[in-house]
Amino acid sequence: MKLSEIKITPLLDTLRLEDVSDEEYFSEKFSNYISNSRLSLINPEQGGCPEDFFVTRPVQRSDSLRFGSAVHTLVLQPDEFLLVDSVDAPTAKAHYMAEYLFDVMKKKGTKDPTDEEIIEASNVIDYYKDKMTDKKINELRLKCNQYWLQRFLFEHDYTGSQTPVYLDVKSRDKLQSCLNNIEKDNNIQKLLHPEGLTQDPIIGNEKTILMDVKVDSPERTFVLKLKSKLDNFSLDLESSIITVNDLKTTGRPIIEFENAINKYHYHREIAMYSWLLTFCAKKFYNMENPTIRGNFLVVETIPEYLTGVVPMKMFKKGFEEFKHLLKLVAFYVLNGYESFGTDFQ
Repeated sequence: MKLSEIKITPLLDTLRLEDVSDEEYFSEKFSNYISNSRLSLINPEQGGCPEDFFVTRPVQRSDSLRFGSAVHTLVLQPDEFLLVDSVDAPTAKAHYMAEYLFDVMKKKGTKDPTDEEIIEASNVIDYYKDKMTDKKINELRLKCNQYWLQRFLFEHDYTGSQTPVYLDVKSRDKLQSCLNNIEKDNNIQKLLHPEGLTQDPIIGNEKTILMDVKVDSPERTFVLKLKSKLDNFSLDLESSIITVNDLKTTGRPIIEFENAINKYHYHREIAMYSWLLTFCAKKFYNMENPTIRGNFLVVETIPEYLTGVVPMKMFKKGFEEFKHLLKLVAFYVLNGYESFGTDFQ
């Protein structure tokens, strides 16, 4: 069977535009959904293969991922998240160990984890997995004790409704520089907070789009489920313009960001988001044949923490790659990974 024999049809009655927390989005509830990042696991141009896509992968943890997440939450949801400057977190995987064990202690009502709990956490976080010695346990306690004490004291007194964000001192200072420069960038602010002549555009931050697609092939028909979490978008009903903005952090000068677009296939990401958002615009807001625009809102994580807007230029290439990879998923479902696809009724 050829990929050209596979037909993908959106099932618009399943289309949903919702507020979904990160915790729920990445939970078991949506584990059978296909995201843009998951498509990279089957894309040979990104080193992917069917085994990577269909087999559950370990959670990726790093300082850069945690920092990028903090930038997103504090730029896009400032009313919901709070950067805490009185609690200093450890760095690298010790931070994830500290967070995991803090939750364990909080549930049990204790102030100090047992050795057994530290060993269990090390296996979950992959922090010296199966190699935790008494010396390493003591070293971890030294790295985390101050953080646990400061956080217990903060959360005991905190009465606000925002979700606290904890970082190490260096990352917190760097984050504040990034936030300040993003706030001062008029081009970024105009895209995040657009205004209309008589009616302001509809704005969405960290919204989730869910939709099923029907796969028709010569062999059988089944359904695949799609999910996307968009950083920011606007629907300008006056001008019939859809704009998708993706916030990116980079450790390289912005002038080199085109290289990152090609390396990480960011063009596919915005193409997928725009495709799904176009269906939402029509179904929920009666927008017909809108103009689609996309931008990368970029901040450097190196001094002087410069910011800039990089317009999306490769919609056609991104969409063609998205369709190709979705058909590739369907092909492998039809050839040995049946449990991923569900029979269409």
